[in-house]
Amino acid sequence: MARHGASLLLLLLGMMPALLVAVRINGKGREVLYLAKGDSVKLGCPYVLEPEDNGPQGVGIEWIQISPERPSPENVFLSYQDHHVNYGSSGLQDRVAFVQTDPGQRDASIRVADLQESDTGTYQCRVKKNTVAVHEVIVTVQEKPAAPQCWSEGELIEGGSVLLRCFSRGGTAPLSYQWAKLAEGYGGGRLPAGTLQGRAPGDLLIRSLTVGHAGTYQCRVTNRVGYSVCQLNLSPGPRGRQAGIIVGSILGSLLLLSLLGLLIWALIARYQRKECQRACSDCRSSTGGTMPRPCAACAHHSYSPHGISYMQCQHGDSDERAAALLCNDGMRHQVTCPAL
Repeated sequence: MARHGASLLLLLLGMMPALLVAVRINGKGREVLYLAKGDSVKLGCPYVLEPEDNGPQGVGIEWIQISPERPSPENVFLSYQDHHVNYGSSGLQDRVAFVQTDPGQRDASIRVADLQESDTGTYQCRVKKNTVAVHEVIVTVQEKPAAPQCWSEGELIEGGSVLLRCFSRGGTAPLSYQWAKLAEGYGGGRLPAGTLQGRAPGDLLIRSLTVGHAGTYQCRVTNRVGYSVCQLNLSPGPRGRQAGIIVGSILGSLLLLSLLGLLIWALIARYQRKECQRACSDCRSSTGGTMPRPCAACAHHSYSPHGISYMQCQHGDSDERAAALLCNDGMRHQVTCPAL
């Protein structure tokens, strides 16, 4: 029995060279990569040839893309055989190349440029000699978060509350929002007391504002492939200063309204003076050049403090009323006299 066991052991030892793998890829097994859209990546595939592989057959290399949307057939987008590099007909052909000029020198690694979300899939490196060695890389291409917008809502006064808001309009979900108060010369400060997470993912509520809350706040939006930031400056003021600003605004508004009223009054007075002068001119023409006394008074006192105008001449004594009526007979446009 022992003799049969020894014979079997010798037989297995004699077959060992034939059982050894001729090609071996130096890798970590299956790799999983999350990459950003627009970036470049190196997909490694270094290999070694065992000493027992002394055959004349050359090394053959194939890179295959297996898309989750198109599981079959296999897409050989890059290959190497007999010192020739061949490109497939996929959308990668203008963006992919072997890292080494001669991939037959134990390195079949490739570089893919300008990654697109459609490049997501499983990539297989196959190195052929007498046997075949396979290395897989699972690639997921995502979009980085777009530059977020930061703003605040609420009154920046001591003792009040303010809501800091942050929102990014682009990027592959899920997006994570994180606020931080920047320390001087350091970009990762902690949040002061009195801050709470708001209802929305990018909201930060600060209650009971104090001078200690003043400073620069940074919102950082991240996902698996990158991040973007925006910053916001807070400067809470005392309540008295805020009240002064409000009172000043009210007084300024009242002053503006007063100036506007004076301007309107001046325009109306100017219009009445011109109307009086035009009416007196018509009166002079209709009476053969004789200027009745009310029209003369109108011409001389149309802008007096008492507001005497042609339209008010009709409210004088009887002689003035008669003269005014005479002027009215010569007017081309009737002017209504307001009541005193």
